[in-house]
Amino acid sequence: MRLIISAGGTGGHIYPAVAIVEEFRNRFKDVEILYVGKKDSMEEEVAKKNGINFKTVRVLPLPRRFGKKLFISLKELLIGINDARKIIKDFKPDVVIGTGGYVSGPVLLAATLLRKKTVIHEQNSLPGITNKFLAKRVDKVLTTYEASKTYLKNKNEIVVTGNPIRNFKKKREKLIDSYLKLGLNPSLKTIFSFGGSNGYEKLNKVVLDMINKYSDEINFNIYHQTGKDNYKSFMDGLKGPLKDNIKIVDFVHDIDTVYDITDLAVTSSGAITLSELSLLKIPSILIPKSYTAENHQEYNAKLYEDVGASSMILEKDLNSSLLYDKIKEILADEKILEAMSKNSYKLAKENSSQIIVDEILKIL
Repeated sequence: MRLIISAGGTGGHIYPAVAIVEEFRNRFKDVEILYVGKKDSMEEEVAKKNGINFKTVRVLPLPRRFGKKLFISLKELLIGINDARKIIKDFKPDVVIGTGGYVSGPVLLAATLLRKKTVIHEQNSLPGITNKFLAKRVDKVLTTYEASKTYLKNKNEIVVTGNPIRNFKKKREKLIDSYLKLGLNPSLKTIFSFGGSNGYEKLNKVVLDMINKYSDEINFNIYHQTGKDNYKSFMDGLKGPLKDNIKIVDFVHDIDTVYDITDLAVTSSGAITLSELSLLKIPSILIPKSYTAENHQEYNAKLYEDVGASSMILEKDLNSSLLYDKIKEILADEKILEAMSKNSYKLAKENSSQIIVDEILKIL
């Protein structure tokens, strides 16, 4: 079996592609896989780290407004389609898969022109421009959430599969060893605050201010990830030594241990993070990043808030007092925590990678 996969731009598109590749490799030892993306990109780095052969196409994002940049992008799109046609003709894949990001556009378009079997997967509740455009043209559309179906059109049934994510421990056990490993108090509730691997500047500022204001009265554990580039400025901003129940790290290398003791997550609302929180039944306070494409994080957060899995705070409303009060309110009520936990799991989909590969195999 031979397949091409394409995704780019952010980890939210790239890592689901890698999870699908891993599932194919687990099932078919002789499968040949080619990742197609942009040169010198995040997807190239991730693909090569995971031992996936990589080829490049030329492409630029389409600007939101009419103007000179639009014509340049359209010209580059045509070049990218031609690049992809050559790659597909040479590789001869049985199927071409896209998991989002503008780089997947020319690859999937070229595949449809060459009458190859095509599949796309959408991670967010509000689909991106590329997948909206491709949905009408591909053989199969897969989504993480039922809500996405409203925005996508396809001649065949759109299948809800959940989001393919890395293999990780899918059960919280509140092990004493986990608390000891992280240097936290087992008798206290724990919040895990983070904003993706690169950090989240707004959340960093608010958590820093919360610690500086309320350090002496905080009666829960805080485990906060700043992102590698933000760690020094965060630590420099502290007005006093950290209490034993507050830990600040630049990056979490053992996410399973942190998740194991998390009672409440405070985070942005990227698709991968939400899928992991759902599978682990972790309640959350979601602060959608306002600068994401088409504001899709707010749509994700709204979906989780509507089912009672999360409480959403918009960036424009966020401050340390509001966040502190919301954390205290949720942690103080076991019934709220239990309800949020159950509701979070309602949006989970077990074995998403397996389901996705099963659906892909159905069209071959």
